[in-house]
Amino acid sequence: MKKNGVLCLMAILLLLSACSDDNGDTQQGLLPTITFPVASARYRMELGSELEIVPRCEYVDEHTTYEWSMDGKVIGTSASYTFVAETLGEYYIQLKVTNAYGTTEDELKITVIQVDKLSENESGEGLFTPNDSVFAWKFPWRSINIPSGRTLKVKAYMIENDLDGTYTWLMDGNVVAEPYTQKEKGEVAYVFDTAGLSQGAHTLLLTMKNDTCEVSQSFDIHVCPAEGTYQRAMTASSTSLVNKVYEFMPAPGHQVNGYTIVGDMIRGGASMEEACDTVLRHWQKMWSVSLGAQGGYVIAGFDHSVENSGSYDLVIRGNPFSYQSEPGIIWVSQDVNGDGLPNDPWYELAGSEYGTENSTLEYAITYYKPKSPRSHTAWKDCYGATGIVPYMSLWNTHAYYWQDWVEGTEYTYFGTRLKDTHTYESGYTMEPPYAWGYADNQGSDYFKNKTFDDVYAMGYYKISNAKTWDGKDANLQYIDFVKVQTAQTGYSPNLGDISTEVYGIWDYHIMK
Repeated sequence: MKKNGVLCLMAILLLLSACSDDNGDTQQGLLPTITFPVASARYRMELGSELEIVPRCEYVDEHTTYEWSMDGKVIGTSASYTFVAETLGEYYIQLKVTNAYGTTEDELKITVIQVDKLSENESGEGLFTPNDSVFAWKFPWRSINIPSGRTLKVKAYMIENDLDGTYTWLMDGNVVAEPYTQKEKGEVAYVFDTAGLSQGAHTLLLTMKNDTCEVSQSFDIHVCPAEGTYQRAMTASSTSLVNKVYEFMPAPGHQVNGYTIVGDMIRGGASMEEACDTVLRHWQKMWSVSLGAQGGYVIAGFDHSVENSGSYDLVIRGNPFSYQSEPGIIWVSQDVNGDGLPNDPWYELAGSEYGTENSTLEYAITYYKPKSPRSHTAWKDCYGATGIVPYMSLWNTHAYYWQDWVEGTEYTYFGTRLKDTHTYESGYTMEPPYAWGYADNQGSDYFKNKTFDDVYAMGYYKISNAKTWDGKDANLQYIDFVKVQTAQTGYSPNLGDISTEVYGIWDYHIMK
């Protein structure tokens, strides 16, 4: 999200392009949104039954029009539609919603099936649910390196349609957790403990089995030597700024994919490698990059290991204000196998909200690529909540707020979520900062340091705040990689999505 008053150029654009009301509101009219009760918009129903489809539409009024069509023919013009399953098969229905600012389109799929018997539940209760019967689950990683002496939690996220299936964990071919259902334990997870395991490769296998299918996922886990084995000493040529960007995965947002106000943009059709090179070039000139909406992230590394001093060790510059902060979670990692790549466990730097009701750990959110250009981007999270990243041509006229190097039509981000605190009133957005510990957040640890930089305020962070997956102090001696990740899901009508901005990441100990 663009900060109020940061660039004169943006102020000019606002004057030229924004829609204004009597209160000075710069809100631009938004296209309507369409959210089906099932985020994937796939339904399954029995032959002879009826299904009323009532999507949630936003930015609509009494003048809004609705058009439902199938096979090129209009079949309805109301805000809802009732489908009657008269014939077996698959049906695709399109919905167009039009307001004063334009049209948004979406599509749903209905599969009509024949059922010969009710099931073991004689009442038939719960036999049919408005979703596709295909089992699905998501994982943040499938291969990782872990130092000897550590533990690691392996978890399945966003499980769909397991039909009370049972889950079994095997380590190197041996059962290490007896079969259980998701309801019995509340989650599907296993704690991998290196104690008693030899260094080298191990395979963890998770299998879900129900009455209709059996699905497995393997995890390659490499137990490495104890921490410190691959620590890299600082030399006379070491630089304070990170020297390589490994991943740039911004979530959809109006400051990514075509946004050109600050610095050069990432060209259309760019690869991940080209995007990472652009990010590093920005930081070398102290230009910003946006991480997009909730979950969007960047991963970078140093040419040496940054030691844990017990005090400030890392410096990350954003562009927050006391009235407008967009906090990002900071993660750190060690290169525990010495391959120079960030394929090792991450540790969250605990901020002021860690462990409070304002922080949600083990969070996942999936974004869905719009089916038509210049449309809002829908999302669904691991708790079933849904929403949008609004399309805002005032800020970015690119057809899609979707990265060209992202394959497929959906992408899931994993991390920690902070409670959204923004307010919008009379055309103005307020985003108060949290107390401390987050990137792009004007807390008590965001200040000017005359020793290193008396021009820009920056955020100062401690490796000693690193936490393990179970909330314990990580006690890391050093780190090699840093990940910054947008932590909130909200947006405001005039400024768009909350999106963490980063101008660079430095080793505080040698920053000049």
